[in-house]
Amino acid sequence: VHSVSGRNPVGIEMAMAAKEAGGTVIAITNLSYSKSVESRHPSGKRLFEIADIVLDNHGDVGDAAVSIDGLKQKVAPTSTVIGATMLDAIVAALVQKLVDSGMKHPPVFYSANLDGGDDLNKRLFEEYKECIHYEL
Repeated sequence: VHSVSGRNPVGIEMAMAAKEAGGTVIAITNLSYSKSVESRHPSGKRLFEIADIVLDNHGDVGDAAVSIDGLKQKVAPTSTVIGATMLDAIVAALVQKLVDSGMKHPPVFYSANLDGGDDLNKRLFEEYKECIHYEL
C-alpha cells in the first residue's frame, strides 16, 4: 500500500482488509510526514501503524520538495519517482533471488516494443493465466 502521508482512509482500509485476509502488508510511506499528522481513519491509526513492513521514502513533509521564489507552497513531489524506484528495486531483487534459487526463466513480461515481445508475453500469459488477473 502506498500512501505518502499514511493518513488517508482508503490506504488504511486496504491494509486492514489485507491483514484480515491473512496477507502481509508492505507500506511505502513517509514516516516523518505521517508522524506529523493525525489519521483521517475512524480507528485513528496511520498506515505505518498497521503495516507489517514499512518502507520509508524519506521525503519532505508535504511531499513537495522545490521552493519557488515568490510562492509559499513548494512544488514537485518526490514520492512518485522514489516510490516507483523502490518498487522496481524490489522487483529486481526478487527476480535475482528466483534466478539464484535455480529458476532459469522467471515469469517476467517483456516490453511490447521489443521485437517478439507480444508473442513472448502471450506465452507467459497462457502459462500463468490462473495467476494473472487481466487480459492482454
